Amino acid sequence: MVVTATVVAAANAVDHRIEQMPILEHPESHLAEVLDRLNEMGKQGWRVASIDLTHHPSYSPASQPAIPLPVLLEKPKGSSHPVEYRIERMPFQEYPERHLTELLDRLGELGDQGWCVASVDLTHHPSYSPASQPAIPLIVLLEREV
Repeated sequence: MVVTATVVAAANAVDHRIEQMPILEHPESHLAEVLDRLNEMGKQGWRVASIDLTHHPSYSPASQPAIPLPVLLEKPKGSSHPVEYRIERMPFQEYPERHLTELLDRLGELGDQGWCVASVDLTHHPSYSPASQPAIPLIVLLEREV
């Protein structure tokens, strides 16, 4: 029994790495660059485990000028399938929880095309406001096998 568990655990082994994206400003202004880099890594079988593409108003590149955008990646040991990424911008900025039905409908459409959610922040941040960020939609990072 223990041998079987060990074999199963070994068969599901995963490598992790943290990629430091050379982005020292808010991610929204560099989404194309982020997407290109993620697709490059996806071709090698690396999948996004965690990335924060949300603009935090309290974050200031001036106060943290040398901190790049970290991305936690994972890849099954042995063979892995290449993946591609896409960024979908949902047309609502304030209180994502008020738009969950719209979000689920759109994600359902994308799911029918093989896209899965890799990252999204559905948390309402009190410091966000449409007045301070009128043109920043909810960003959803999507992934699918190629």
